[in-house]
Amino acid sequence: MSGATTPPSVCSVCRDPVDDTNSAVCNTCGNPFHLRLRQDAEGPDCGDVWINEQFLALEFACFTCLRPDGRPSGRGETAAQAGEPPVGRGH
Repeated sequence: MSGATTPPSVCSVCRDPVDDTNSAVCNTCGNPFHLRLRQDAEGPDCGDVWINEQFLALEFACFTCLRPDGRPSGRGETAAQAGEPPVGRGH
């Protein structure tokens, strides 16, 4: 073995480190982003998750893909504060 380690993953939205306990992978671009996987967890949300009603599956998307017009990333703010429509309407 070469002893090489893989570099830590970084959030594609805020560029801070992510790990399996606080992140998801965007279904659109394939990049990792911060996502609190439990409501009682601390930390930022740099994307969103919702249920695809046609396929009854979870869909994940980072704010970079959800906001291609360059609106603020939403770091530290809720989707409503950031102007994001409620999940299920407008997506």
